[in-house]
Amino acid sequence: MNNPQITVILTVWKRNNLEKQLKCIFDQTIKPKEIIIFQNENHVDIKGIVNKYKLTHIQSNKNLKFHGRFSLPLLLTTEYCVIYDDDTISNKKWFENCIRLIKEKNCIVGGNGRTLAPTYFNGAMYSRLSGGGRMEPADIKVDFVGHCWFFKTEWIKYMWQNKTYSFDNGEDIQFCASAKIYGNIDSYVPIMPENDKTLWGDIEQSKLGTDQYATFKTQKNHNNLRQQIIKYWIDKGWKPLFAGG
Repeated sequence: MNNPQITVILTVWKRNNLEKQLKCIFDQTIKPKEIIIFQNENHVDIKGIVNKYKLTHIQSNKNLKFHGRFSLPLLLTTEYCVIYDDDTISNKKWFENCIRLIKEKNCIVGGNGRTLAPTYFNGAMYSRLSGGGRMEPADIKVDFVGHCWFFKTEWIKYMWQNKTYSFDNGEDIQFCASAKIYGNIDSYVPIMPENDKTLWGDIEQSKLGTDQYATFKTQKNHNNLRQQIIKYWIDKGWKPLFAGG
């Protein structure tokens, strides 16, 4: 594999997992060209870490929530970009796994994935949860991915071709749905074998992703809002897998 150029975007808000995430990035078998820290407000002091590793640090005194970091790839020139949630720790061959799958399927690759149920408005919203700290026996096509998004940088343009329904949630849905509508780009969770966790995209989700800052705990209308966002993108032309997408 020829040394592909990758920019990593890490997110900081109230969790203090930055150095742990950086270790996982430094341990990758494919090294990134640049690491950018995108910090919402100033709840965690990361100046020492930024200076220690000589990182690019972008801080907003306004909380730009989930979508702000997805504007940065518009300014990048690397072939690939990977955006991390602040609770996601990948193992050392994750970048290899992602690039392999992008080359095979021309897709957005995620650390976890969601497949909508046909009855998502009236019953269970998802028919399948993929990855996210779980073993995945094969590459699997899903409706949208989350926790970690690995993609060709040029694809970010699709995310901003239409109005954002809400900035309070749904960046994962918006990116993958719009990429499918405007670029015919699918979303996949790659194989994460039980006997080879070096390929896994998320090895500590059960510990880091369920604390007091988890959105599904802090946002009272979490599921209802996500249903509204899903409907918005279906009305824009997105076809989930159950509808032949």
